[in-house]
Amino acid sequence: MSEMIRQGSKYTDEDRCRVAVEFFVTGNMTRVAENTGIPRTTLIDWRKTEWWDELAVELRQEKGEELDANLTKLIDSAFEQAQDRVDNGDFRLVKTKKAIKHDDGSLEVSEDYELKRVPMGGKELTISAATAYDKQRLHRNQPTSIRADSKSAQSMIDYFEEIERQHQLMKAKSIKGECEEMEGS
Repeated sequence: MSEMIRQGSKYTDEDRCRVAVEFFVTGNMTRVAENTGIPRTTLIDWRKTEWWDELAVELRQEKGEELDANLTKLIDSAFEQAQDRVDNGDFRLVKTKKAIKHDDGSLEVSEDYELKRVPMGGKELTISAATAYDKQRLHRNQPTSIRADSKSAQSMIDYFEEIERQHQLMKAKSIKGECEEMEGS
């Protein structure tokens, strides 16, 4: 990185880095000036320097790597939990009934709720599988949908419209023939 401090400056490289980091986090130069006590005009001048741009690239890369690591951790955890649900069922609050027989012969029934694992339904499994399949195809840089070529789609439309026209003509001729028959009888 290029030299930050000029001869005779009262601010250290640490001051400048702290200011740059705070600006990249808040995006507000006025607030940074208020928090650090460094004049806003000085901060604006620093922002125009080569070292600021170099530091910005480093900070963005570092933050990007941190974000990527956090997203990877989140994805791994979500996949582990999703696989557990597929294998062992999802958690559901299930109503349970308990019967207690008293010494006098009477029966007392109480209702309660219990957290149980219930197999995932077909719809849930289908959605989970379809989503995972699509994400896997995206990861492999493969298409996730089928798109008809606009020419072939248009030709199919034209084909069906032509069939419909032929059908209408045949119906019209049949009706006309029946009407002529009726007039001649």
